[in-house]
Amino acid sequence: MPSKGSLTYQTERLSKIPSMASAISKKIAKFRQDYNKLVDDAKVFFTEYQNQQAKIAQLNKLKQAYKQQIDVIENYRQKHGKLPRIKNQDSTENYLIKLCTLHKKTGNELKDLELTIRNANSLRYEMLDHLVDQMLDLLNGRKIFSQFLGTIALSAPSPDDKVRHIQNEKNKPIFITALTIAFFEALRRQNKISHPYVKVKLHEIFADGDHAKYSLMADSQTESQTMPAGIKMHYREEILKPLAKASLLQSIGVHSPEVDTILGKDKYRVLENETRNELVKVQREKSIDYIKLGIGIVHQRFDTKEQRDKYLKFESKILSFILYIENSLSNSNDSLGDALRIPMVYTSIILSTKPEFDYQQIYQAYDILQNGAHAQAYRSDYVAIFLQMVGRFPLGSGIYFVQHETGEIERAIVSSLYPSNVDEPICKQVTRRQLQFISQAEIIVSQESNLFFAKSREISHYTENYLRTKLPNGYIWNAAELWEVQIPALNFWKKDGSVKYNAFYQSLGDKHD
Repeated sequence: MPSKGSLTYQTERLSKIPSMASAISKKIAKFRQDYNKLVDDAKVFFTEYQNQQAKIAQLNKLKQAYKQQIDVIENYRQKHGKLPRIKNQDSTENYLIKLCTLHKKTGNELKDLELTIRNANSLRYEMLDHLVDQMLDLLNGRKIFSQFLGTIALSAPSPDDKVRHIQNEKNKPIFITALTIAFFEALRRQNKISHPYVKVKLHEIFADGDHAKYSLMADSQTESQTMPAGIKMHYREEILKPLAKASLLQSIGVHSPEVDTILGKDKYRVLENETRNELVKVQREKSIDYIKLGIGIVHQRFDTKEQRDKYLKFESKILSFILYIENSLSNSNDSLGDALRIPMVYTSIILSTKPEFDYQQIYQAYDILQNGAHAQAYRSDYVAIFLQMVGRFPLGSGIYFVQHETGEIERAIVSSLYPSNVDEPICKQVTRRQLQFISQAEIIVSQESNLFFAKSREISHYTENYLRTKLPNGYIWNAAELWEVQIPALNFWKKDGSVKYNAFYQSLGDKHD
């Protein structure tokens, strides 16, 4: 939020953004902890807010009724010079005193309740704003985005872990938010966001009109596309921050009693379509109630009416933008709806909370989104941009490839967003001659050397029988099973900036059997 009565932004916090993310796991844990506090408070809100709103309506009605009776009596006295006689009242004077007392008491009760609600809303705003600030402080540059998302994916429990669905559910809002910010950046730079608020703000923020040349994904301060500090804070506060809040809160309604009733005791079971549709409807309604009534526009005191009006105008636009994003999730092919919906669908595959889950399903995420675009469930141009960003192989996923220098089968883990070719992921090689090895260089695994592809297996110097014997569990592997056990996070995420291309291994002999 800008300083009171002003729309200028302070850039000091940008100097606190870490240049390295060596403790990314701790930061993710802190973000998750802060979000869980938000959830705990939301549960209280959902149990209280309807009664509070009903009480406010009741008190307002009572206060108005008392005021009307007082006005009738006072108007009569002013006109006739005496008090009227009131049916069933021995003394009109005493009755008037009683009405004034009740009016004042009701007003005080109303003020106390409104103050309680305002204080709770301010606390929620501060909790949410702090979490979003901390996330945006960290998410700066492609390397950090890649490490953040990759760390969450690699920390996911194994498919048969009893707490997998619970752990993934806790990580999903954080993962979706980071992924949505990265995706929005890609859409912005290709001028794909048509919402009036965004278009006006981009014109205001980027005075030269060429916002596409600036990138939040620039990793080096010497890169020409790095955003200047002032522009970055303006863009962050008025566009990215509301977007991040909408992303974090899109599922907050799932913690309402009404959703609990729909889900019953087994909240992770596979739902029938009718039940699922009802769940989505109620969840979104409750999420919007939380945003409008649980946070709303935070009350502030101002020295002048001009400052107050300026603040209310600014915050009203921000709130309307957040609510539009939430409402647009119900509208197919909406530019802002799909900017959030596509990351949500992708995350539901990567961090699945379904009772039955096969790790190999994450490699189907690419095709699932493509099929959705073909079925016009999502904007096809958006899906194309998103898939170019994430590639066919998700961050943190494991692949087998033939090392072009030795011809050996090695393991690698996808380590970066934005591969030049969606079928050629940017990875960290984690074995050399099939022994554990992690260098600081990244490697682009060519399609011809990636054993995931049937054609690559056919042209390799290994026979089909050998590959089946060597890799009995398939041609991909769950890197999360070795994460922090054999693959230390600090070693894995160290990068020296160099990227090698692993070309096709040309064997001079017969097939290896």
